[in-house]
Amino acid sequence: MIDDRSFQRLAAIAAIVSLPLAAGNLIAMLATVHFNLNGMTDPLVLLHAGEGAAPLWRWSMILDIFGYYLPIVPLILLVRSSLLDRSPNWIDLFALCLLAYCFIGAVGGAELATALPTLIREYATASPSHRMSLEAVFTGYTDGIYRGLWNLLEEFLAGIGWLGLGLVMRAGRRRLGTATIVLGAACLVDSFGTAINVDAVSSIGLIVYLVLAPVWAFWIGVGLLKGTERHPHLERPVVAVNS
Repeated sequence: MIDDRSFQRLAAIAAIVSLPLAAGNLIAMLATVHFNLNGMTDPLVLLHAGEGAAPLWRWSMILDIFGYYLPIVPLILLVRSSLLDRSPNWIDLFALCLLAYCFIGAVGGAELATALPTLIREYATASPSHRMSLEAVFTGYTDGIYRGLWNLLEEFLAGIGWLGLGLVMRAGRRRLGTATIVLGAACLVDSFGTAINVDAVSSIGLIVYLVLAPVWAFWIGVGLLKGTERHPHLERPVVAVNS
């Protein structure tokens, strides 16, 4: 049935499933560059990984879309509705920032899933002179998505959204609220480090975000399922989020 209980269950299951998908994304990304951590900041490591890296990279980006972005859309809407009576305008702003993060991130992942494998395969068979131009195109394209759409823009919006929701959630659930604040702060560190072009700063925030974001979704998802079981006629998800 299309009702609040079924939506809550959908949000919970999607959030829980996002954790293994996000873990798969990280493993696939590292495997694509043969677990060379320099690939986090140097896009040419991926380009030089060889033609065999193309399909694995494509699947890593598909896992990225369904591990970090789209599955938490129902969860964000549910958290918004549970907190809306606290401060409607602020909650709407924070939720809008997180929804924008989801859609910007998914668009970037879809772009990288389709464009980069083509460039990787072409580079593997290109002449030395042609490889120089491909490296310039590859670097420009990845910088536009990674440093532009993802690290600078989406991480800033996500940071505002998670930081704001965390401050509100702390009143009802201190540990979850604190973890949400840490997640938001990590996103802002990543965005700030990218803005000033200091990878050492942005990488700290990025690593915390990559680990904590799926854990945050999983944490709330499990709570929502337990809340549904404890309250078979639950009308509002506020009990599951704040209890």
